Amino acid sequence: MDELTCVSMKGKTAAITDEMIADQFRWYEPDRIILFGSHARGGPAADIDVVIIKETQDRFLDRLKHVYERWSLPVAVDILVYTPAEWDRMVEEERGFILRILQEGREIYVRPGR
Repeated sequence: MDELTCVSMKGKTAAITDEMIADQFRWYEPDRIILFGSHARGGPAADIDVVIIKETQDRFLDRLKHVYERWSLPVAVDILVYTPAEWDRMVEEERGFILRILQEGREIYVRPGR
């Protein structure tokens, strides 16, 4: 990727709001959506990083397939989907990546009544 392409991609995420991101996943009926990474920190970003927490029996890769297929915003996205039990276990284990998400991330959606 050349420098001009990289700068162009970074500018695209600036126009994407939390509400627009949350709207991409409402059909999936998530419990929580957490935005993290450069875009969450308000800096220039080449993509949008999202964690979805949802009770499901689907296998991990099937979850990802479902949400990636429906992504329609004109920017790149990295999505992770965890069940509440998986998420809680990773928090308890103090996994570095998860702790970073907790420190820098922003919860942009919580299911009503949760």
